[in-house]
Amino acid sequence: MTSKPPAEIQTLIETHINGFNKQDNDLFFSVFGDSAIIIDGIAPYRWLNPNAPANWLTDVAKWRTDLGVTHEHLSYEMGFWNVEGSSAYAVIAGTLTVTIKGQDIVRTGTLAYTFANRNGVWKIEAQAWGRTS
Repeated sequence: MTSKPPAEIQTLIETHINGFNKQDNDLFFSVFGDSAIIIDGIAPYRWLNPNAPANWLTDVAKWRTDLGVTHEHLSYEMGFWNVEGSSAYAVIAGTLTVTIKGQDIVRTGTLAYTFANRNGVWKIEAQAWGRTS
């Protein structure tokens, strides 16, 4: 195993992070499969089908407004990954910098992904953020 997963998986991770950091919803949505789920540290903590990514972003927008969040940026380092046939799993170590009412707050955690290859196309099937600080 090399330090980076196969290019298709690495590209999905990078696109996912870039879509989040740029608040580019179209880019963000483009990486998810039709049955994706999201787990995160804001209520209601779990988003299922249908439309989990869009519903999560709606709740994130409310969270941002309620707390006065003006900026978020996630940087990451690749952790563990594994590909078995048409399924894959990856975990990254993340550092999330959030600007709330003019003050930067740094939160570390891990972001675990599952991926599926359907008809020759890899997509994210799940993302789960686990905060460590």
